[in-house]
Amino acid sequence: MSDSYRFNIGDFQCLAVNDGDFVGNADMLFANAPQEELLQALQFYGLKPDHLPSTWTCLLVTTPNNVVLVDTGFGMGGEYGGQLLSLLHGEGFQPQDIDTVILTHAHADHIGGCVDRGGNVTFPEATYYMWQDEWDFWTTETTLKMAPEWAAGIARQKLPPLAKQLKTIDQETEIVPGIRAISAPGHTVGHMAVEVESGGEYLLDMVDTALHPVQIEHPEWYSQLDQFPEQTVATRQSIYKRAAEKNALVLAFHFPPFPSLGHITKQGDRWKWQPVQR
Repeated sequence: MSDSYRFNIGDFQCLAVNDGDFVGNADMLFANAPQEELLQALQFYGLKPDHLPSTWTCLLVTTPNNVVLVDTGFGMGGEYGGQLLSLLHGEGFQPQDIDTVILTHAHADHIGGCVDRGGNVTFPEATYYMWQDEWDFWTTETTLKMAPEWAAGIARQKLPPLAKQLKTIDQETEIVPGIRAISAPGHTVGHMAVEVESGGEYLLDMVDTALHPVQIEHPEWYSQLDQFPEQTVATRQSIYKRAAEKNALVLAFHFPPFPSLGHITKQGDRWKWQPVQR
């Protein structure tokens, strides 16, 4: 099955691209879930606690005026991922074609591909965007010491080369016409979602607001990777509500199966995830 998937939002051409795959486990993804309730939920969906597949789905949006990439995957040459550039090339895009790169947060699977192993910026013609609080946290040694070493090391390597091409934002704003940054903190201090609107149609890329489809129905179950758990849970409720009210197509970076697209609806007092069928 292909690791790229084309679809349209109004007049915008969208491309979902899977940089790679990973297998997580219940302890990592559902750190505070009551064990019996969690096992029942996993059993209901036919899932095994020690084998929970994950995608790394980046998004490319072509508008009449811009070519916008949301997140850059792990980058080439590492142990995981690294498919983004070859898949973009297969779809007719070269790195210099991309004029805007939105980095939703500074974890390795989102910023790893923005700079190559030699320290060169991967997308040389692009303006990079990141939330101000996120940039500050991951480029300041005082706060970097609060992060796991695997994450801090990647940030030290990947972020400084971007400084000359980077713009930070500190409020919800339209980055280019039709593409808006949405505040979604919790997973990290300055985590953002991205909303795409064209012709009255909406796509909400909620990125790592939730890491697994089970967290749609159980937004209170946060992961070991969520930096601020209580904020994560509150953000999920607001993002799910936004998606449902706008009948937005939702992209969730880690939701299997690829292309990680679906809709969020309310049934009774529970949110539900309805994946798109390819």
